[in-house]
Amino acid sequence: MRRFLALTSAAALSLFCAACGSDDTDDTDDGQLKNARANVTGTHPVLMTLSVSGVSETPEPSATNLILTEAANSDRLNVDLLFFDCDLTATMTGETTFTVSPGSCVFPLPEEVEMDCDISFEITGGTGGKASKDAKVGATLNGNYKMTCPELGAPVSVPMTILLVGT
Repeated sequence: MRRFLALTSAAALSLFCAACGSDDTDDTDDGQLKNARANVTGTHPVLMTLSVSGVSETPEPSATNLILTEAANSDRLNVDLLFFDCDLTATMTGETTFTVSPGSCVFPLPEEVEMDCDISFEITGGTGGKASKDAKVGATLNGNYKMTCPELGAPVSVPMTILLVGT
């Protein structure tokens, strides 16, 4: 009888411990990361530098804004750049860091430009965030610079990196 009681107690204890989970808990679960979006949301002034593969000269950085907003009914961020039409999203990876998902940013040419061209950044991924809660937000986006001009024939697409440094 004692053996049966001991085995039953051991089995019950094993089930109880399994239901409790392990001690290896991650400091940041999905709910915490969703709540961490407030650490990076907002309009952030940045200097944007575009580096195109095969082009040795890097243009001067241009001032723009990195705009991060909370996506509705989601744990994601919407990622936009001032003067661009972007469909980028990001997922929080830490308290102040995020990973950018593939998407694109289209640069609408001003009406006074008489070229019938489309310019876009086809983003394959990236990372962003800030080093500490008081630091400036920045990001690095990787992908392809794509220019499509019907009068020039086939689209031009070259690898590029966009560096956004908080100011």
